Amino acid sequence: MSRTLVVATGNRHKVEEFARILSPTGWQIKALGDLVPDFPEPEETAAEFSGNARIKAEAAHRLLPPGSWVVADDSGLAVDLLGGDPGIYSARFAQRAGHGSGDAANRTELVLRLRQAGLSGSDTTAAAFICALHLIGPEGEIAVLGRCPGAVGLQERGEGGFGYDSLFFPRTANGDLERRTFAEMGEDSKNTLSHRGLALAELERRLAHS
Repeated sequence: MSRTLVVATGNRHKVEEFARILSPTGWQIKALGDLVPDFPEPEETAAEFSGNARIKAEAAHRLLPPGSWVVADDSGLAVDLLGGDPGIYSARFAQRAGHGSGDAANRTELVLRLRQAGLSGSDTTAAAFICALHLIGPEGEIAVLGRCPGAVGLQERGEGGFGYDSLFFPRTANGDLERRTFAEMGEDSKNTLSHRGLALAELERRLAHS
């Protein structure tokens, strides 16, 4: 039997990733904006991804009918060389620096900061994508965390993906650094390695046993 899972985000790319991974398991995926147009974005006041995911899930759940299933995501990129930045501010990295907003501006800000920190040429430096999911449903709450280790470089590569995907090289299951960025990989390959893919796989496993 199909169940509806509402994704509490205005980011269509994220909704598409949820649908690609969870729809085959019987879930019907809907964006919160399709059910509650112009929904108010809650202030993300937590100091970590998991706390902000919970804030967003609770805010969305209050807008939906009783018995609804809703999940919120908080995710981002943490670069060791930058002390974990952009971290929870990944989506607002350039904006916080006064350098515009949006994915392209965020990537430009990241490259600028990496150069200032001493990265040059074709060098890469250790980083990880992190995804926290918080689900609220009739049977309780589930929180999961997905982490994809890898490295970032200075040159954008690939036309796919979104966010920082064109700068990020993931590590494979055996620990080797991929030669392709997330933006150069097909969706199926990306989902087996990505932070969100890993978090969603764990969420689906938890739901199947709930």
